[in-house]
Amino acid sequence: MAPHAAHASQARRSFYTHEENENLTEDQRKRRARLHRILVIVKITIFVAIWLYFSVFMIITEPYEEHEMVVSMEPNQPTTLKLSKEPKGEFISVLLKGKIDEDATTRPKKAGENQSYVLVSAVKFDSNNNQTLWSSKDWKVFLDDSGKHEMCKVEKHIKVDGYNSKSYMVSESDLALDRGLQPRKSDVPLSLSFLNMGEQPTALSVIANPNPLNENHGVIYALLLLCFLYSLIIFDIADRTFASLLTATLAIGVLCMLGDRPSLEKIISWIDMDTLMLLFGMMLMVAVLAETGVFDYMSVFAYHLSKGQPWFLVFLLCMLTVTLSAFLDNVTIIMLMVPVIIRLTECMGLRTTTVLICVAIFSNIGGALTPVGDPPNVIIATNKYVVAEGVNFPIFVIHMLPGVFFSIVFTWIFLYFSLRTKLYAGSEDQMRESIRNLTKTAAKFNAPTPSEEQLRRDILNRIEELKERYRRKQDARTFGLQPASNFIETLAEMEAKYKLKNKPLLVKCCIALTFAILLFILHSFPFMKGITLAWAAMLAAILLLILANKPDMDAVLDHVEWSTLLFFAGLFVLVEAISEMGLIDVVSDWTTSLIIGVDDEHRVIAAIMLVMWISAIFSAFVDNIPIVTMMLKLAIKVCSNDDLRLPLLPLIWAISMGVCFGGNGTLIAASSNVVAAGIANQHGYKITFFEFFKYGFPSMIICDVVGSIYLLFAHGLFQWH
Repeated sequence: MAPHAAHASQARRSFYTHEENENLTEDQRKRRARLHRILVIVKITIFVAIWLYFSVFMIITEPYEEHEMVVSMEPNQPTTLKLSKEPKGEFISVLLKGKIDEDATTRPKKAGENQSYVLVSAVKFDSNNNQTLWSSKDWKVFLDDSGKHEMCKVEKHIKVDGYNSKSYMVSESDLALDRGLQPRKSDVPLSLSFLNMGEQPTALSVIANPNPLNENHGVIYALLLLCFLYSLIIFDIADRTFASLLTATLAIGVLCMLGDRPSLEKIISWIDMDTLMLLFGMMLMVAVLAETGVFDYMSVFAYHLSKGQPWFLVFLLCMLTVTLSAFLDNVTIIMLMVPVIIRLTECMGLRTTTVLICVAIFSNIGGALTPVGDPPNVIIATNKYVVAEGVNFPIFVIHMLPGVFFSIVFTWIFLYFSLRTKLYAGSEDQMRESIRNLTKTAAKFNAPTPSEEQLRRDILNRIEELKERYRRKQDARTFGLQPASNFIETLAEMEAKYKLKNKPLLVKCCIALTFAILLFILHSFPFMKGITLAWAAMLAAILLLILANKPDMDAVLDHVEWSTLLFFAGLFVLVEAISEMGLIDVVSDWTTSLIIGVDDEHRVIAAIMLVMWISAIFSAFVDNIPIVTMMLKLAIKVCSNDDLRLPLLPLIWAISMGVCFGGNGTLIAASSNVVAAGIANQHGYKITFFEFFKYGFPSMIICDVVGSIYLLFAHGLFQWH
């Protein structure tokens, strides 16, 4: 059983402070300890300075409260709405909600010939003389005349940088009313003007922000925040969960400094609760399932099947992971597989973290195959624009299968030749490190409760088990596909020691898991619109808790990786904060400008390459769940440009491959990577950022190159779309 999850962070912290000083002299130890104290003081000083920075700005900056107003408009009658404050910058932000044709508003050429619309502009209107002294360019907002669209919202930044000058501009709405205007200097406030050009009265909900965030400065701050987060994680300056929370809070402080402090409700809305619910539900089920001993039993079965051949065993584990990850959520598969893999690698004397990295890589590749395999694919497959293109389960699989299959083949070849002589390297050191850190974890229980005492005994039993394996470890090494020399003895020992402990509970777990799997598969069908992956996991977890009839919920909750959930929450807030700073819009505009510069006949190819590699690179350095939302917005915006005339589906496949394969780029790029590292930490093993990067990033490049070649042939040469 895994160590006490509530104290897993304590064991994790020991990784950052531990030094291999057994072979150092006393003088060297003192110098290293002195340097360590200096570095700790410097780190704390910097963190306190950062804390003071965002604390001061959060204290002195009041949250921006959006004032939502409903504007009623009669046909051909102008309506004005005064802004709450005078603009200080070049733009004002206007958000409209109502019966709006969002597609026609973003792509005016799709509007019907006689479709109703509203003209929106910023004006300086002198009510005393009934004159418009200044007007911005009109924004044409098309209304939904068909009744097929739901309530939609559209947003636009209206340029107002010249509204204080003596010059004026006659808007389309003024021409429609045939007003005679004369230039006039006035100090009247800036207002929003609405003119209903339809034949029926209408109403829209309006939220106007006279001083939106300055995106020119915001993009720079967004890039600095990402660099800061990765510096903390890559160089092990701070625990990854603390780094995520610190950077997310710093991002909110930056928004406060820029005059756009978000409200608490808005910050909470940034967190993807579906992802957290999915992880929480599966963690509960895995915690109960671990009590049955099925993970140990599965490790015995896999070891028996491999006949003690290490590379055949790794191959079986990777292919099993690919297959299961295609039809089940890959985070779930990682939760089920990691405990089994740890048992097997310890028995065979393999380097545990290396095998875990291989399995995590293939879980991301396999998850790209179907709409339910990887959380980013779930977001893609449920997007209304993607659904409108006719994408369903079989269509998704057919288009993704060739790219995924060849990615599996070439990635396996790369990993085999990269690791063929390294599968055992450092396994003794890792086992010794695991013993040391589990011992420190057990020592943290000074006055344990009854449930904590039981978990402390589990940790101590595992320590003794690891010590015995370490003492009996063979000096001989096995390379290639040669079977382990002690296969028969090890198999007999495992079969005698690892048996199913609670078969009735295992049956109950199978019922709950079967229920979850059915919901995972069926949720994409039209008659299952009410269910999501998150609710499927939670309903299955609650069913299992009912059937298991647990008297002590604390013992179950202790096995939940709370630090992993907090890490994701902080990451979601950070990504949305940098989106507010304008980073996504800048990337979108940059991509659009590059595609426009390409000849018409090559634009599809250029768009596929840009979207895929931007998705992959961003996903490698920011968790791919938030990134897929960003890239979907980018693809839809690019395809909505009538000058480009790009099909959406090739970009959808490029996004899916980019974000799923990009999840192999770094340790924190995908949920499955983070969960694998969290569970490994519970068992005393640390997957470092650099170790994962060494094998994961080249695997990402290989997969994306393969995917690029496939998409170029399918949609560039043969125009499958």
